[in-house]
Amino acid sequence: MVDISAGTLGTTLEMDAPLPLQNVGFTGNSTLNIMCTGTYELTFFGNFSFDASTRLTFFIKANGVLLPESVVEKDVIANVQDSFERSVIVHLCANTNLIAAVDNASAAVGGANGTLAIPMNGVHLGVVRIGP
Repeated sequence: MVDISAGTLGTTLEMDAPLPLQNVGFTGNSTLNIMCTGTYELTFFGNFSFDASTRLTFFIKANGVLLPESVVEKDVIANVQDSFERSVIVHLCANTNLIAAVDNASAAVGGANGTLAIPMNGVHLGVVRIGP
């Protein structure tokens, strides 16, 4: 469970242990570190439910900055699980840290306070280097 306040800007989501990694490091339980500059395909999804009806935004941050092309927004109904998913191709430099994040800052009329429920294996961030 993750508590989110109205207007929150990118609450970091925890992920389970990573699959085998090559040129990507895993720090703690929330950060992937790109070790080699190149073009990457980022595939990510989240399965969530929120205890209030609101608009949630799910996205990736690179070194603390939102990747605009990664944003997925949905109006969610209280206590109903919904899936958020996206795949993007981006150029990343070595030592870029990636995290999956969620917020309700873009919700109409200031969003809602509440608790985000994430089932086991409910957050995934896949990183594949596809070019130099």
